[in-house]
Amino acid sequence: MFNWIKTLFKTEIEASKKAVKATPKKKNETSTIVVKPSFKTKKDLAKMTKVKLEQVGRVHGIELDRRLTKDKLVTQLWKHIKK
Repeated sequence: MFNWIKTLFKTEIEASKKAVKATPKKKNETSTIVVKPSFKTKKDLAKMTKVKLEQVGRVHGIELDRRLTKDKLVTQLWKHIKK
């Protein structure tokens, strides 16, 4: 009886593993976006999203942490650009 129960649960687990493997993985969308540096002031940077700020930072050679607030990201990026 216990063997029957084990096989019952084993097939459900295997089926769920197959379902997880069958789902396609999403492509990282942030790596494909190209950002044109069209900013002149700090206010222009403040209008951008966190993802765009991170990409602009990569273009300028700085890695920004998106867990920080947007104001901190803008300040950090602006200081690095003005050096």
